Formats: sequence, C-alpha cells, structure tokens
Amino acid sequence: MKKKPLKIVVAFPAPVSDNRFFFGELWKGYRDFKKEMQFYNCQVIEAPYDYDGINSFAVNMRSIFRQCEGKLDGVICGGKLLEEDILAADSLARSGIPLVLVSENAEKLEYLCSIQSDHERDGRMAAELLEAQIPKNSQILVIAGDILLPSNRKNLSGFESYMKEAGGNHPIIKIYGHEALDGVQDRILDVLKNNPDAKGMYSVSARGSLFLAKAAEELGLKGEIRIIGSDINPESAFYLKEGIIHFIIDKQPRHQVQVGMNRLLAYLVQRKEPLIKDEELTSIIICRSNIDKYMK
Repeated sequence: MKKKPLKIVVAFPAPVSDNRFFFGELWKGYRDFKKEMQFYNCQVIEAPYDYDGINSFAVNMRSIFRQCEGKLDGVICGGKLLEEDILAADSLARSGIPLVLVSENAEKLEYLCSIQSDHERDGRMAAELLEAQIPKNSQILVIAGDILLPSNRKNLSGFESYMKEAGGNHPIIKIYGHEALDGVQDRILDVLKNNPDAKGMYSVSARGSLFLAKAAEELGLKGEIRIIGSDINPESAFYLKEGIIHFIIDKQPRHQVQVGMNRLLAYLVQRKEPLIKDEELTSIIICRSNIDKYMK
C-alpha cells in the first residue's frame, strides 16, 4: 500500500541581508539534499523566518501546525531560537513531532538530535593559526558575535583558552555584535586606528569576518595584519583570494544540513534513533591553495 507522504518542515533564518552568509549556505545545503529526496515520499514545507515578530519561527510554526491540522512528521531548524521560539518548538515535541537542530542546540528543549560544528575546537584552531603568524605581545582583535548564541560563546572560549595555554601574551580586544546596525564596522576601525600593536584579528562568525576584511582594506592594512575568518561564502572567498583574509575556519553548514536531514529521514522511515544526540562535525581550514575545491 502506498503510504501518505511525510510532511517535513525546513525552517532556517531567511537568507537575506546579513543572514545571507551562513544561513544562505544552510539553505543551499538543504536544496542540494532535496534533489536526492526523490526516493522518499516527502512533502517538504519551507519556512524561512526572521526576528521581526511577524515571521518568527514561533509564528510560522503555529500557522503551519494549524494548516496541517497537527499532522506533521518532522521539523529541521537552525539558527538562534528566542524564548517564544523555544516554547513553540517544545510544543511540537510534546505532540510527538521529532525535531532536528542544525548549527545550534538549545537547553530545556526536547529534540531528536542536533548537528553542529565543535565550536570550542573551532576557536582553538583559529587561535593556533593566528598565534603562529603574529609577534609575541601583539594585540588581537576578536569579533565575538552574538552573546546570546551558545556557538559564539563556545568559540570565543576555545580561542581564549588556547591563547592562554600558548603563552604568547596577546592582549585580546573583544567586540560584541553581529549586525551592521550594531556599529561593528565603526568600532573595528576605531580599535585599529588607536591600537597600532594589533597584529591579528579573528571573527567567530561569517558576517564578522567581512567586517574585519573591509576595515583592513579601508585602512590599507593588507599584509600588515593577519585575519582568520569563519565560513566560506563568495564574499569571504574574494577577500581570501585577495590576501586580506589569510585562513577561513569553515563549519561546513551545507554538510550540517545534509547530515541532519539524513538523521531525520532515517528516524521517520526506519525508526532508527541517532547514535549521538549532539553530533559535532569537524570544521575544515580553507586557504588560497585549496579554496577552488571548496567553492565548487
């Protein structure tokens, strides 16, 4: 007998404005995987969301849940979930709908599994690369991202712990924020103009990496300051090829989505429980000599 199609919701932040970098890659990963889903009888509902309160994750999920009369088989989502979003996700779990988290996990929330990078290790990798390239006692500017995101906090923690262990005595200047509206670009310029001993920069996020690259370009610091960025995209690839960004720690968001979709479908089709609830994938280091491979 032909079974009814599986109804699966895919919900990531809409890939617009500053969200187009990392979350754009999540959507690309999902669409690449979708081409291979022809063997599954699936009805996929795409639900891009934002944080304006009108098209939030919570609002969208409540609307979809009503329209489908509660008959959903699974949800895969990524990005930062606010308090209202977590309550909405929790109501899905209580209804028996499996939830897969990508790029982040969330405390006090039941979910089938989470797929993300090893954030603390990402920070340590970046610190090791940077520490080997800059003079001892020189300052480091770090774009620490969104303090509400566990991934950003863990990344920064890994970076700082490695630097402390390495003993290079690098004072770290931290700038929090992740959007143009936060004034991150102006704050970076101010730090660089007033701290000539800053010889290294790192961003825990994709968008922050571009702020750093643009500031270095504007001040003519190419070759004078080393930059480690996060996550490959067309913009960061340009700065890497230009020699303004020197290495990129790529968390492989496309791969994260594909692993998450595999875990969800294995559960729905075969009732196969994930072996690891919180699965951490290994990030890769991208430089000019291998960038063409990864941009393909």
